[in-house]
Amino acid sequence: MEKNYSSTFYPTLAGFCLIAIAICLTRLAYTPIVPSIIDSHWVTKPGAGYLGAFNMLGYMAGCILTVLVARITGARLMMRLSLVIAVIGLLMCSWDLGFIWLAVGRFITGFAGAALIIHTPPLVLKNINPEKKAVTLGIVFSGAGFTIVAVSFLLPQFITNGPKNGWLFEAAITAVFAIISWNLVSRAPIHAKKNNYIKEPLKQTSKLLLILIAICYFLAAVGIVPHSLFLSDYVHRDLGYSISDSSMLFSALGLGSAIGPVISGVLAKKLDTSMSLFFAYLTGVIAVLIILMFDEIELVALSAFLAGIFLISVVSLTSLRVLEIVGLEMHDHYWGILTLILASGWAIGSYSMSGLLSLKFQYINLFMTGQAVLAMALGIYLFSWWRSKHI
Repeated sequence: MEKNYSSTFYPTLAGFCLIAIAICLTRLAYTPIVPSIIDSHWVTKPGAGYLGAFNMLGYMAGCILTVLVARITGARLMMRLSLVIAVIGLLMCSWDLGFIWLAVGRFITGFAGAALIIHTPPLVLKNINPEKKAVTLGIVFSGAGFTIVAVSFLLPQFITNGPKNGWLFEAAITAVFAIISWNLVSRAPIHAKKNNYIKEPLKQTSKLLLILIAICYFLAAVGIVPHSLFLSDYVHRDLGYSISDSSMLFSALGLGSAIGPVISGVLAKKLDTSMSLFFAYLTGVIAVLIILMFDEIELVALSAFLAGIFLISVVSLTSLRVLEIVGLEMHDHYWGILTLILASGWAIGSYSMSGLLSLKFQYINLFMTGQAVLAMALGIYLFSWWRSKHI
């Protein structure tokens, strides 16, 4: 019996808001605040990096618990809880009660983002016409990018006297988005799904493709850390621009994040997902190369724009590629695993690069590291693409 899909508008809008919370407001919206929290002496430069790493540690913990809880209760409980926790975590960060307090705040915001990024794509897909899945997922994942643009442009108005009001501003946006998306979250499964796929294990060829894609996904997370965590402070501290200008420049990354998934969604529909993923990884390599070659602010903005295209496109396209390999019934299970792998890459990259800063390395050294890692990811992805053609 064919399912009746009454409208794609609300599921797409709600998914847009959920991804905005999961990727931007609980994660990337931290980056444009970094120069302010350092200049206000809330944390040191390495300390700001470690706060980003605690965020990713929370993300990893959230991924693990989300998968476990979903097996017992379904997705709805964790998604609702995550929306509430996201607001609480951002409110915690608005008070400077010491590094440990801020670390806990960043940890629980990361924790909140995990359930949303794992369960939102399958939830949206179940509420729209399958023929519109590529374009719809592109629009949904663009929610992070458009929100980054808005936050980056508006944030300077709130942090003129320090980061406190900036955190409150982000908490308010998160609360509004949570209200908008609450109805879609209420459609998420309340009972654990039967794992029928266990009776039909994946073929070895599919497992190999998933492993190669997972390795690339992990490396993508590590390689993008300098852009996603340190870019604003690099522009402020190393290139000499004001906190306001460095925060606003981050909007270029947001613009790329907003446009990239829509473009990649159209490309995936017109061409195929594998080719679109190749272009995404290539874009990431070019983005870091520009930073290494030039320090003119216009070219740094171009690099941020391309990094944004790469960052969110590789997430949305990887989700779509996993769907193609394993099917809709198994998608949320394997997508949960891939999300944990991405979080691991972000966490390991953040901790490692913060450690390099503690050892007096410069931001440009971190971009060099990111370039090497992304080049490796591109090479492995090309091999996986070639392998898929010969199965």
